[in-house]
Amino acid sequence: MRRWQITGRHLGRVPEDWRARLASRLGSRPRRVGTWVELALFGALACMDDAGEATLDEAALLTVSSVHGPDAALRQALAEAREGPPLPIGFLNSQPGQVLPALARHLRWRGDGRCLTSRDPATALWLASPRAGAGGLLAGWVDEDAPGRSDWLRLVPAANGPALRRGHFDDLRDPSMTCVGADADGVWIAPQDD
Repeated sequence: MRRWQITGRHLGRVPEDWRARLASRLGSRPRRVGTWVELALFGALACMDDAGEATLDEAALLTVSSVHGPDAALRQALAEAREGPPLPIGFLNSQPGQVLPALARHLRWRGDGRCLTSRDPATALWLASPRAGAGGLLAGWVDEDAPGRSDWLRLVPAANGPALRRGHFDDLRDPSMTCVGADADGVWIAPQDD
């Protein structure tokens, strides 16, 4: 099992004014992206701020997991298709892969990225861990179902530290948990080294 140090996180409830905060951060509301991508941008940028990084290391793996992906945009495109061809921007926003170019642009990153469908964040982390290299991992779990979810972790390889114990993904909300690993059975966590 790979061991990671958590250097940044954005976990928890998405604030009601998240769109205004994102627009303020970027200088304007992002254009030509749907709600799902906006949620991803909001959480990823907040996580990178917490990590103290302005850009994502090109050697870092970027992974975005979701249960539904851009479900609202897909439903809209399907509704438009009943009347004729869907609008091009609506069709593009219905594609999960659109999140990667948006994140790459705003994180000034070029590297290996992927979208996963998973109900369990621990499984998504376990699947991403073997592919991440020395640049670490920026991992997100994004769903637009109310109230919205944009949970993110910035992880870098950790050689040694306190012994990991079995935990739950929600335990990572505790800022004292600074080390994490994942395997087929779930998440393993450890507090800050004393």
